[in-house]
Amino acid sequence: MRAEQALALAECARVCTGYLAGLAAEDDAADPPPPGVGPGPARTALVAALGELLGTAPPPRREPVGVELFDTLLRAGDRAVETGGERELLLAVELADTGVSLRAKSRAAWRLRAQALDALGHAAAATEAYERTLALGSTHPETPVLLSTAREKRACLAAAVGLFPADAAGDGPVEAAPVGAAAGRGTAAAGDGASAVPGTATTSPGGPGGIAAGSPAATATPGAAPAAGRTFTAAVGAEATPAVVREAFTAYVTEQMGRYGAGDARVRELAGLYGTYCRILDQGRMADPLLAGARPVGVADLRGLVAGKTACVVVGPGRFEEAGDYELVVRCDDFRGGERADVHAVADPACESWHRPAGVRLLFADPGETWREAVRRAVPGAQDGLGDVSLRRPLQDPALLGDDGWGPDTSAAFTVLRLLDHLDVSPRLDVHGVGRLRPEERRWIASRAKDRTKTRTALR
Repeated sequence: MRAEQALALAECARVCTGYLAGLAAEDDAADPPPPGVGPGPARTALVAALGELLGTAPPPRREPVGVELFDTLLRAGDRAVETGGERELLLAVELADTGVSLRAKSRAAWRLRAQALDALGHAAAATEAYERTLALGSTHPETPVLLSTAREKRACLAAAVGLFPADAAGDGPVEAAPVGAAAGRGTAAAGDGASAVPGTATTSPGGPGGIAAGSPAATATPGAAPAAGRTFTAAVGAEATPAVVREAFTAYVTEQMGRYGAGDARVRELAGLYGTYCRILDQGRMADPLLAGARPVGVADLRGLVAGKTACVVVGPGRFEEAGDYELVVRCDDFRGGERADVHAVADPACESWHRPAGVRLLFADPGETWREAVRRAVPGAQDGLGDVSLRRPLQDPALLGDDGWGPDTSAAFTVLRLLDHLDVSPRLDVHGVGRLRPEERRWIASRAKDRTKTRTALR
């Protein structure tokens, strides 16, 4: 066992001991519970798992960490996630980080870290941990679903914040409400209020982002309006716990309905995003019954599909004789039957090729209500994967290209070409049939062309 691993185990033991000491102090200070009322089975299981972990002796200095100790560590982390309180989730992150320090390529340790961060509301860090889990070869069937769920929650909140930028920004500062210190690294045993999540340090005593579950997300400056919009934006920006974000989201939707009326298009989209977010929190990611088992495909999924492959975007419905020259063929809107389509990009609402077999079907539409209507047109069994909400408007999405200079009439071919160019993971990226594109789209492609023939333009 290396010196840094010994230090990690010692720090983990300190945090676990501090957590148990904090529970004991709470029990001593509280009134005796009614007969038959205890801490709950999840908390009891966590305490037992921590006792087992603390009772397992670490290996001698020059010997590797054994399977028994490592498995006991991860079991304690799983029990902490199942308990679900903020202190317990911070404890789970500490246990997961200890597991990663002991075995950097452990899929189970990375998955535990992802689940704990996801439950805490740290969407970016959770997404990264889920992606690392998959990159290490995870075969757990829930991991891709959990990753897609984390991305969808993140995209949903980003879209909600962006619908009313002026109302969300407000006129004055928003200060985090003071709350008690969180558990984990910097628990009551340490008394310093530091964050338990590496990379998410905070100077507030309220845990990551300075906002804790069960407390107001933020305190707005008196007289500033609209307060709910600023509070919601602060909660999302601070990556507050889902319970806090949901409370702020509820108030924000209520406020915007009162200001603009339920008939306003943006209010309707905001309400739809709110419903989606609440549904994900309550039920997880549910497959649309019309998709007949098609897997959701997000940005990272698409990047993984394209990475290292020669790709071409085919404009127009005609037959493409050079398909064999490429590892990935992208067809756009309508195309002939029998043609290969590894990816099918759709932006034309009148598209009649929904039934054509495709590997992944990407639907480009805005606003969200229009995109959801397009999703429901997908034919069951006609595609293996379907682009999720994070890919519905890649040109305008600030998380992707963030280019607002392209209107709703932008072609599917140009949109998917820009997306693939932005991902920048293909050694060869060509577009065939450029003459069918709009003049401004052709000019953009011509300005970046590396090579051109009568029918083909190469961007690599």
